Amino acid sequence: MRKVKQKKAFISGKVKAMVAIVALAIAGSVGFLMSPWGRPVVETVCTGYRIVVEKAHLVLDQVEVDGHARTSLADINTALGLTQGMPILEIDLAAARERLSALPWVREVSVERHLPSVLFVRIVEKKPVAVWQHQKKYRPLDEAGEPIDDDKTILSGLLLVVGDDAPEHTPALIRILAQYPEIAVKVRSAVRVGGRRWNLLLNDAEEGLEVYLPETDIAGALERLQRMNEEEQILRRDLQVIDLRIADRLIVRTHKGGRS
Repeated sequence: MRKVKQKKAFISGKVKAMVAIVALAIAGSVGFLMSPWGRPVVETVCTGYRIVVEKAHLVLDQVEVDGHARTSLADINTALGLTQGMPILEIDLAAARERLSALPWVREVSVERHLPSVLFVRIVEKKPVAVWQHQKKYRPLDEAGEPIDDDKTILSGLLLVVGDDAPEHTPALIRILAQYPEIAVKVRSAVRVGGRRWNLLLNDAEEGLEVYLPETDIAGALERLQRMNEEEQILRRDLQVIDLRIADRLIVRTHKGGRS
């Protein structure tokens, strides 16, 4: 047992000695760099590094971008904030990705150095599935119902949704409508009512046929509407409102104000 203790003490002494040597080396290096002679040495090393990089042609010559459609090259270049001719090895790839990820249409982005002189950017953009009308502005919604911070891009052919809580409920509505393509193709806009349910506007967003959906079982209501359309062509009639809020009843209103 005594020999084991002596060996451990010897190893511990070696470790302490090595730590002390490293600590002295670091302290000496820091002290030197902080001395009047340290700064010129650092500047000389940095200058030498830049000369070597430039002679090796490891400087940024161009930025190649793939996958962008709604994100402009001007916005990408501004976000990157890089200068042609700068050492390509000095580019902080993580910071570049972070800045590009902040652009409105960017969902995913990768940034790679293609030595000696190319920075390659690959972008996956968000897919707009609807347009949200809110406070007199129109903003696209992505697949998750998240608003895209862009009120200038004109998007046609997408579902227009209205209501404070419309974005979070839009993906579910779109998924249900996709099961009834004959109805979905006619839907121009959807309005949230009381934060509880939807009204669909068909054919014309302003003066078209309005369909009142129930708070629950939207699929069941659309199934009834599709069946009535197949049997009676109800969507071709001169109607103003089709009320599907009550499961066992159908209420319609004509443009003249009559009900049936």
